[in-house]
Amino acid sequence: MAGGAQIVQHKNKDIYYIDYSNIKTTGEFLKTMREAAAFREKVRAMGKKDLLVLVNITDSYLNVEILDELKKAGRIISEMTKKEAIVGITGYKKILLQIVQTFANLNFQVFRNIDDAKDWLVKD
Repeated sequence: MAGGAQIVQHKNKDIYYIDYSNIKTTGEFLKTMREAAAFREKVRAMGKKDLLVLVNITDSYLNVEILDELKKAGRIISEMTKKEAIVGITGYKKILLQIVQTFANLNFQVFRNIDDAKDWLVKD
C-alpha cells in the first residue's frame, strides 16, 4: 500500500514526497489522495513555498476519475512548487499523464527511478 505524503531529506534538502505506488483500486487511490491533501494543507499552513515535489505512481492503477483528482491536486500544489518530478510512468500511464499535464498546465519532469528524480530536484 502507498504511504501518502511526507517530507524526506536528500542531500540536506527537504523533498515533499507523495507516494501513490502499488495502489490497485480507485477507492484506495482516492483515500491516499485525501491523506496527501491533508498533509499538503499542514505544509501550506507552515508557510512552505518553493517545494521540491516527488510523486511516485509506480505500479499503480489509474483511470479517468483518478486523473481528474490528480489534475485538481496538481493545480493546488503547483502554487507551492519550485520543481516537480514524477516516477513510475510507463505505457498508457505516460499518455494519461501527458493529458493531465496539458489540461492542468503543469510543469514536471518524468524519471525512471526515485534516486534520479531526487538528484534532479535538489540540483540548483
